Amino acid sequence: MIEQVANTIKEHHLIPCHSAVVVAVSGGADSVCLLHVLKTISETIETFGLVVAHLDHSLRSSSAQDADFVATLCRQWGIPYVGTRLDVAALARDAGIGLEEAGRDARRCFLQHVASGHGGAVVALAHHLDDQAETVLMRAARGCGVSGLAAMRWKNDPFIRPLLGVGRQEIEQYLLTRQIAWVDDESNRELRFQRNRIRHRVLPQLQIFNTQAASHLAELAERVALEESYWQAVLQNWFETHVKHDAGGVYLPIAELQACHPALRDRLLRDGLRSVRGDLRAIEASHVQMIADGLSLARPQWQLDLPRAWVARRYEWLVFRQAAPFCPEPVCFVVGGPGSYRLTDGCTLLVEERTSASAETPWQVEFDADRLSFPLSVRPFVAGDRLAVSGMTGRKKVKELFVEQRWSHERRRCAVVVEAAGQPVWVPGLRRSCQYPVNAETQRILRLKLSPEKNKI
Repeated sequence: MIEQVANTIKEHHLIPCHSAVVVAVSGGADSVCLLHVLKTISETIETFGLVVAHLDHSLRSSSAQDADFVATLCRQWGIPYVGTRLDVAALARDAGIGLEEAGRDARRCFLQHVASGHGGAVVALAHHLDDQAETVLMRAARGCGVSGLAAMRWKNDPFIRPLLGVGRQEIEQYLLTRQIAWVDDESNRELRFQRNRIRHRVLPQLQIFNTQAASHLAELAERVALEESYWQAVLQNWFETHVKHDAGGVYLPIAELQACHPALRDRLLRDGLRSVRGDLRAIEASHVQMIADGLSLARPQWQLDLPRAWVARRYEWLVFRQAAPFCPEPVCFVVGGPGSYRLTDGCTLLVEERTSASAETPWQVEFDADRLSFPLSVRPFVAGDRLAVSGMTGRKKVKELFVEQRWSHERRRCAVVVEAAGQPVWVPGLRRSCQYPVNAETQRILRLKLSPEKNKI
């Protein structure tokens, strides 16, 4: 096994030469085996330093004894030891998540902290071949995408898994042959945990069908991981070519998505989710399918609330965010004369009288000051608002102008209306009324300017 793991370290470039390795040791057979193998390799084949990290989850009465066992083992083997104790059950309650997830998050945070204190060392985890097989089954049962079947990788910085090609029986035989003790965690037999149900009920049944079932599942993960490395290059090129970003949002063009093969499209959708969430935890294949189904809808706007993500179609763009965009408190005030007026979203409405005209923009308009009199009102858009538009009798619904200009629901909710004598005369960024125009007879000009331009979501 020592030679096998040493070759694995070289083949997958797991440990930089002369670096430190933080070994996560629970005291169980897997982690004790990992520690002994790495200790032997570091002393005989490669040069790297070892540090043991142990986290007591406080979930069992015997957990303190496990910590003592690991600390004693480190003293006997001359390896530095870092240990701490956390109330994982309390963390799970406070975060509203399961014990398994809370334990995993706490463990990773602790290990990364220890690694950062040792020069950014890599962190060696004791996941092995049977763990990989269990992970593949769990993800498949949950409804993951194809990429999820790659399961655990040899290396996900700063984490490495040198034992991923070694089976559980090999590990126990290695320890028995060398008369190395370990501790048994009785919680590993508790069927309330999903992984334990897979380990003790599902996988044994598959091994009755084929004794090499665990190996074949691990080989499947390896093949998928290889193909995923190819897809990642394709996805990166697609994102660099087509995707745009803003603060907190990722935008994928609908037309290009619709032109993609479904295999590429679904991976793009998953990467869109990953880019705003940081991971795909709790994202299932059904979630991705919901987004894909939405691409074929005739509706120009729709939205989905997914775990830790908000996805919406806004005309030609598919938008990914962690949460729906924030709209500020409605603005409502009276403009009694020239001056600077602060809006709730940080924009400023500048009102000034001038004697010469300048070019108008959606964000700057001018009226005949002798025909448009104060006070003016600034308020949110309400259903039924209408503007007098050149070339038509009567007034046109502002909502119709929103549709024509392809304004998103969020932008409409944040829209500001300036009105005079009880009638809208300007919607900044959209259109002004044709009333009170500046012409050759105008002597005084009233200029309204909103800056900076409001959110264009």
